[in-house]
Amino acid sequence: MKRMIGFFIGIFVGFLYTDWLFHTQHVHAFEMTATTTVERFSALAFGGAGTILFFIICKKVFSLSFFHGVLAASGFFASFDIVVFHWFFRLHRLTYGPEADIIEPILVVIGIILLVYAVRKERNLTFQPK
Repeated sequence: MKRMIGFFIGIFVGFLYTDWLFHTQHVHAFEMTATTTVERFSALAFGGAGTILFFIICKKVFSLSFFHGVLAASGFFASFDIVVFHWFFRLHRLTYGPEADIIEPILVVIGIILLVYAVRKERNLTFQPK
């Protein structure tokens, strides 16, 4: 039961973090705005590095079930959000440059991989014979 609670809390925290990180509109870091392709890639790389650091902290500090929940939520959010809101409804894009057409499909695949990996690992932990 504790493992399930940790998993679902991890999902909740993962959703909050990824939504905050990737959907804060009109962010200006140190009074700079990303206008060129290199600047937009750099901003995305910074966000990706922050996400990886967040994953590492979650794995080291919290339970394995919590970590799996964070991975599952991040994977689901990355793939579902991009497909539904970026492509289907066209509400916003990851960036407003042509690189979004390359980066977004890659993130959908990475999101699906994260989701499947986390659910399988958690399922293997939960259903192991004692």
